[in-house]
Amino acid sequence: MREREGNPVNATHHLIVGRACSGKTRTLQQLIAAEKAAHGPAVAVWGIEPTGPGRMAGLDRTVGADQAAALLTEALAVVAERTARHRDHEPTPNEPRIRIVIDDAEPVLRDTETAHLLHRLAATGRTAAVTTIVAASDMTAATWLPALRRHYVNGEVTICEHPRTEA
Repeated sequence: MREREGNPVNATHHLIVGRACSGKTRTLQQLIAAEKAAHGPAVAVWGIEPTGPGRMAGLDRTVGADQAAALLTEALAVVAERTARHRDHEPTPNEPRIRIVIDDAEPVLRDTETAHLLHRLAATGRTAAVTTIVAASDMTAATWLPALRRHYVNGEVTICEHPRTEA
């Protein structure tokens, strides 16, 4: 696994950007599968699927946009508990890395409360091994809180440029 400043690349927040039908969901699914293959039970993947839970494979938990704030609040509680015990959490099967994936993130980001929760998680989650992958097609300031956007544009970014073609 590639290392960056002593931390695995998957310990960062990740942003996937592309227009509709460019392959963002497929890229998310590939990242989920790769992380599960690499870390097995030492990673738990929680999903927020605003267009309806159950579309993505490989998720350990999934909620719709209406439950996004509750899931992020729960993740922040995990962060608080882990950071109270350790400076840097080392994932194990009993206390796995939590990777929160958000597909079609715009509805989640437009909800001010949920966007602020995601910002808090992006700012504090990495040392507690709670990180995110966000897939979005709109990177405008109208959708993203400026402080939240900074956490993603400075992390790992995947750009899906070409529309998916059916074989």
